[in-house]
Order: sequence, then structure tokens, then C-alpha cells
Amino acid sequence: MLIIISEKSKFTKEGGYVEYKKDGKTFRENLLPAKILNEKLTFEFLNPVQTIFYKFYEKGSALIATPTSSGKTICALHFVQKHQGFKVYTVPTKALANEIFRFFKKIFKYVDLRTGDIIEEAYEIKSDLVICTYESLLLSIRNKGWGYNAKALVIDEIHFVFSNRGSAIEEIVAFMKDKVDILGLSATLPRYEEIAKWISAELIIKSDFRPVPIIKSIEELKP
Repeated sequence: MLIIISEKSKFTKEGGYVEYKKDGKTFRENLLPAKILNEKLTFEFLNPVQTIFYKFYEKGSALIATPTSSGKTICALHFVQKHQGFKVYTVPTKALANEIFRFFKKIFKYVDLRTGDIIEEAYEIKSDLVICTYESLLLSIRNKGWGYNAKALVIDEIHFVFSNRGSAIEEIVAFMKDKVDILGLSATLPRYEEIAKWISAELIIKSDFRPVPIIKSIEELKP
């Protein structure tokens, strides 16, 4: 299922609507309240991307290809909550891993972090969710450690597969795709169909809508 979110969608603090295409038809629906996803969310409404993912995702693998800062982490929250058992959320950098870790710690009482730092390895994983870097997950899988037992997997910035980090993502997907549901999160890119097919995505959400618009301006530099 491919859903394309229109730039005509509207999102404000007071709500708005999402306009999207599905099966060649155009639809418009009001944005959903954030509390419907999780009571601990502090904002009022899900944005268009989040609303569509909440409405249409039930199970299986999925790909979300939307601009940076379009709220994909909240979509990942829905994905995580839809799955029982041990889940893994993997990202390309330690900085991003720590950012995602802080967010999920506000939602769940127990969350673990694995970024390759020695101090982390001193503590046993006790939660149902681990935030980690690609390389930490890959090392764990190779050694049949915690990552080997995942029941669902979020791969953030999955378009990095086309970069020098690609081999790590390729190996992770090669091992995991037939075992678990995968949610791929990506910036908007022309090869999203290729990634969707690769991870066997049953739901694909494509959008050029930006909840946080880019503002271009020219300013005179004063001495």
C-alpha cells in the first residue's frame, strides 16, 4: 500500500488536516489527537505523517520516506507499541542514539542504550526496547547477543544504505528481514521504492509535506 501525503496538508498547534492519495483517489481527514497514541505525549495533535501512519499501520514491515523534522520518531513509537516482546531501534550516530533514548525514556520506564561505550556493556539489558547504533546492533547479531532476539526493528536513516555505512545496514537487513517486522525511516529520496521492496514493506508513506517549513532569506552582513 502506497500513500502519498500532499503538500496541501495543514498542521498547526490547533490541529489541521491531512490530504493524501491512496489507490489513485484523494482523501482529506482531520488530524488525530496525540493522546490517542500515548497519554504521555505533550502536544495536542499528531501531524499529517503521524496521523496517516497511526491510521493505516497494523502489522508487517513499513517504510516512511519524509523530510527531516517531519516527526518520524513518533511514528516509530506507534510501531514499537504495536509489537510485543523485545524491540530494537537503531540509528547511525551516538548523538542521535542518545537523543532517541531520551525521548523514549519519557514514555517508557525502562529503555536500554547501546552505542559501543564500555560503561553500557557493564549493565545487563532489562527492558523491552534498546536504542543503539548500527555497529552495536551488528556486533550483537554476529555474536548471537541481545540483537539476535529482536521481535521488531526500527532502522532510522535507512537511506544511509547508499553511503559508506551501507554494508552495516545491508548485513542487518539480510539477517533480520525474514525474522521480524522492520520499520525503515528515511529522508525523502528518489529510490524509496527500492528500499521498500528490499525490506518487504507492506505500507509505504511518501511525503514532501514539511510540518516545519524551510524559510529562505537573504540578510546583509554588517561590519
